[in-house]
Amino acid sequence: MARPIQALREQATALEAALAVCVANLPPYRTEAAAFRRALKSIRKEAGQVRDLDVLQEILQGLRLPQPNHRQKLLKALDKSRQKRADDLKQDLEQHIPKVAKAVEKLFASLKPAEELTLPLRQLLPLADTWYQRRTRGMKVVREDDLHTIRKMAKVARYIAETGLPAKQATTVAARYNRLQQSGGHWHDALLLAQEAKKKLGKKDPLTKLTSERAKTHHNSFVRLLNAA
Repeated sequence: MARPIQALREQATALEAALAVCVANLPPYRTEAAAFRRALKSIRKEAGQVRDLDVLQEILQGLRLPQPNHRQKLLKALDKSRQKRADDLKQDLEQHIPKVAKAVEKLFASLKPAEELTLPLRQLLPLADTWYQRRTRGMKVVREDDLHTIRKMAKVARYIAETGLPAKQATTVAARYNRLQQSGGHWHDALLLAQEAKKKLGKKDPLTKLTSERAKTHHNSFVRLLNAA
């Protein structure tokens, strides 16, 4: 089954990681990289919102629930939100694709002199750690916003490390960040589902209580993993 929204988000993250590697080693090209990120920002955000709603529906359909329940009511509400977000994304793509294409063209034109750049693993892998540490320094696991940032930065760090695959050292580093990303992703999705259930069904609904407990479980798992890292 084709998943174009997921593919768009994954490619955007992979490009973000590649840009991080290039900018770290080619400082003159920071301006073009920043322009590209600005052009892609709103598309990435809206694609992420559509992806989230797709995942929430999948999770909700797979939950084992006592009868009776309000699963179908919540699924219907999520589907309605998803259709609106998808329409917004379509309009944004139509508006911004020319701008993104132009930014990409300028970026790769500016990088042309460094097209044959190679980076040994002894430089690449510390770069993944540096990227992650700089962007998560001072963050607290007790703050929800910080946990979201940590999750996102772990994903980019994973992609940076994967630039060095199939080397064993790169696989090890990528796997470490992937564990953080996956755990944070499970918490993020569970939290969104609990928030949607509370908003659509009310805080006293059994389905809201179940999804809230589920979100708490994933939160605790993510925090334990971060504390052990």
